[in-house]
Amino acid sequence: MKRFALLLFASVCAHTAHSQEATLPTPDAKTISMGGVAMTTLSGSHAIYNNASMAIFSRTPAQISSSYYGQDDFDYYAVSGFCRFDNINLAQIGWRQYLRERGNNDMAVDLGYARRIGNRWAVGIVGRYTHLKRPDESSNALAVDLSASWSMPLEKLGSFSTLRAGARLSNLGGYLNKSDYTLPMDLMAGVALDTFLSDAHEITVGTDLGYYFTPGEVRGFQLSVGAEYNLMQLFQLRAGYHYGQRKAYYPSYASLGAGVRILHLRLDFAYLFASRNSWMHNTYSISFGFDF
Repeated sequence: MKRFALLLFASVCAHTAHSQEATLPTPDAKTISMGGVAMTTLSGSHAIYNNASMAIFSRTPAQISSSYYGQDDFDYYAVSGFCRFDNINLAQIGWRQYLRERGNNDMAVDLGYARRIGNRWAVGIVGRYTHLKRPDESSNALAVDLSASWSMPLEKLGSFSTLRAGARLSNLGGYLNKSDYTLPMDLMAGVALDTFLSDAHEITVGTDLGYYFTPGEVRGFQLSVGAEYNLMQLFQLRAGYHYGQRKAYYPSYASLGAGVRILHLRLDFAYLFASRNSWMHNTYSISFGFDF
């Protein structure tokens, strides 16, 4: 029986005549350009696809974003946003569509909620409905992601330095009808440090470590490391590296990217450097957003 895997926000992708499970990274160009560091991302385009609870630490009252994630033989679109009711409660929504040749057309809708607990902690929950359409069948799935975040200023380290940590347990659920598809459950945790070298120069470094539990074909570790240089909160340069234990499903790659912030507008770009035999070769992402 063919088995396919679906990673939180993404859909299924078959590369050969045999069954092949492939997981896609978040469509957020900022996260991708930092090697896939997603658990501690601030000011990104899609908190609901990274760590939903981390959005509560953002200074932005509301946000709407869109991304295009492209490769030679598929197109992946995403739109999401969040709205802060107050300093404690925040709601999120997202929509994604994944188009591939041979009639594959997959769609996912996400609804999320984040809540601050005290000054340093936050928790989040995301519910997801996914519809997978294949030339010979269709399937529907429901899943839940659980996340938590922690943030603490480090006054002794330097000016406006902050240490952040986050974790997420993804894809707790399954398909509503009899299906050969499988939702891959994974646990990911990460830590990041922000520090200002001066009023105009900020550096962020971070790392994520994750493990896929099911199905057996994709079980294994993945590791992300990344860095960002921020000039006057206007221009950003980013780089990172992602290591995947199961190269057929979540390959290793290096990444570069850049971002621009003008008033309330955000524009980010990421490009992945993967081996020629990797399904992530020649992959890029563009994210555009507006902060209210």
